[in-house]
Amino acid sequence: MVGRYIAVLLLGLLLGAAVGYAIPKQGSCLFERSKFSDAPSGEVTIIYGFDANYPPFTVMQPNGTPMGFDVDLMNLIAEKYGWKIVYKPWDWSTIVTALENGDIDVIASGMTFNAARSQKIWFSVPYYSYVHQLVVRSEDKRSFDEILNSNEYIAVQLGSTSDEWADRLIKAGYKFKKLGLDSYVSALEALLDGRASAVITDSAFLGPYLKKDPYLAAKVKVLGSIGAPNVYAIATRPQDKWLRDKINEALEELMNSPKWNELLKKWGLD
Repeated sequence: MVGRYIAVLLLGLLLGAAVGYAIPKQGSCLFERSKFSDAPSGEVTIIYGFDANYPPFTVMQPNGTPMGFDVDLMNLIAEKYGWKIVYKPWDWSTIVTALENGDIDVIASGMTFNAARSQKIWFSVPYYSYVHQLVVRSEDKRSFDEILNSNEYIAVQLGSTSDEWADRLIKAGYKFKKLGLDSYVSALEALLDGRASAVITDSAFLGPYLKKDPYLAAKVKVLGSIGAPNVYAIATRPQDKWLRDKINEALEELMNSPKWNELLKKWGLD
């Protein structure tokens, strides 16, 4: 766990350095005042946007109650400060726009900290690291390159970093067709029912998901990783410095407490 924590921090620093040149400094007059630029008076209500089907980070239960690692995380942060949270599931392909437009105040749902998103939104300190993976059915004997040059469908979640990876690979000359779906769960189902020959997914999703279902785990295999490790962080509007500072304070306190390992174990992320 220490190695993962160090890796997360190092990746966060590298990402911050990579995008810093393109983003105005905090406090810049280029940013208009926003809802949480400074400490609000009275009760603080945070509209929390998330993907309704991204286990084990965020899932909407049939009774309308959200659950998952990130839900617990946001609840603990809110509890520390006495904030009220309004839960708002959102289509992942438009969730960044929703944050920019003020429809939600934060995104905590396995949101990858990367340069493209950092041009529009700002992130907390990172809290979890993962890799992208190419996954096929267990009986498929083809190699990594054969799958990517099969002219067959590879499933991804629309608006996700796996979607970005598919576009990047196609642009690089690999010959496959992209099947964009509304969640990683749907993408995995497409692989299992034969609509796709492979899935590009996140290890953060796949590992815990297969842990819960050994029968399903026997039906698929990971061919290999794609690209370098990535990190998750909580997204806010650039202007909302007060909110981001409070989230960072709570996150670092939590990650340096015994409660952190308990949360990871609870959701199969240890």
